[in-house]
Amino acid sequence: MEDAMKDLGIYPDSDATALRERIAEKLKRDTDEIIVSAGISELIYLIFIAFSPEKVVIPQHTYCEYERAARIFGVRVEKIRMPALKIRAEEIIHVMRNRDIIFLCNPNNPTGQYLSGDEMKMLIEAAEERDALLVVDEAYVDFAMNAAHLHTVQSHNLLLLRSFTKSYGVPGVRIGFAIGTEDVIGELNAVKPPWNVDVFAQKIGIASLMNEDFLHESLRKVWQQKRRMEDELDVRSDANFFLFDTSRCDMRARDVKKALLSHGILVRDCTSFGLPFHIRFCVRRENENDRLISALLGLMNHE
Repeated sequence: MEDAMKDLGIYPDSDATALRERIAEKLKRDTDEIIVSAGISELIYLIFIAFSPEKVVIPQHTYCEYERAARIFGVRVEKIRMPALKIRAEEIIHVMRNRDIIFLCNPNNPTGQYLSGDEMKMLIEAAEERDALLVVDEAYVDFAMNAAHLHTVQSHNLLLLRSFTKSYGVPGVRIGFAIGTEDVIGELNAVKPPWNVDVFAQKIGIASLMNEDFLHESLRKVWQQKRRMEDELDVRSDANFFLFDTSRCDMRARDVKKALLSHGILVRDCTSFGLPFHIRFCVRRENENDRLISALLGLMNHE
C-alpha cells in the first residue's frame, strides 16, 4: 500500500504491464495474451463493443450480466434449456451458429455446476468449426477441485475471464483479467478505455499473486467447511456456494430469505435467476456456517 501511495501523483499504467507480467508468468502465457480490467463486468461490456455479435447464447439460469449487457447493446439472446438445472454441452452446440458469442459461467452461478474438461473440449471444437466465440467466465474456477486447465488451450475461438474478487477475497477492489490469443486480446485492447484499472488495484493484484500460500490455505479451509455443509444439508456444488431448493422447507425463496434474515443470516433469493424456489449461500467461517445449517434444518423440520 505504501508503494501505491507513492504513485498517487501519476497516472496508473494503462496497460497494467507489471500485473500482466505476473499473470502471464503464473499461467505460462505471453503478456500480449492477457488484458487487465476493472473486474469481469467491464470485460463483458468490452466483448460486446469489440465483437458486435448479432446473437449471444447463454444458459437459462446463470449470471445476469451477460443478458443485461446484450439487452443494452440490442443483441438477440438465445437461452439454452437446463433440465434438472444442469448445463449440457450438447444443448449449447445444438444452437451454436457462425459468429455467435456463447457466455458460459464455469462453475456456473448460481447452480455451482462445473463442466468437465471433456465437455469443454467439445464446446471449443464446436466453436472453432462454426467460428463462434466461447467466452468462459472462470470467476469461481479456483474453488473447483480437479478443474481443467483451459488457460493452456490456444484457440482463436476461446476467451477466459478471471477475477481476483472471489479467490483472493477482495470484492472492494475491482480487478479482473482475460486470457486469449493475441488477436482476440488485441480486439479488446482496441476498445478498452485508458487508465481503467487504478494504482491500488494493480498493486493489490500483484501482491495477491505473490501470496499463493494464502490462496492455497484459504481454499483448503473452504473445501473443509464445504464438505461439512454438503453432509449436513444434503447439497452439492463445484464452487464455494450452494443452490438450495426451498421447497424442502415448503416455502418460497423470498420467505426463506426473510426467515433467515430474522436470525441475522443473509442469503441470495434466486428469483431473479428464474428460480423462485431456490436460494444461494456461500461457504463462510465455521461459526457462520453453523448458524446457517441450524437455521435451515429448523425450517426444514418446521420448527
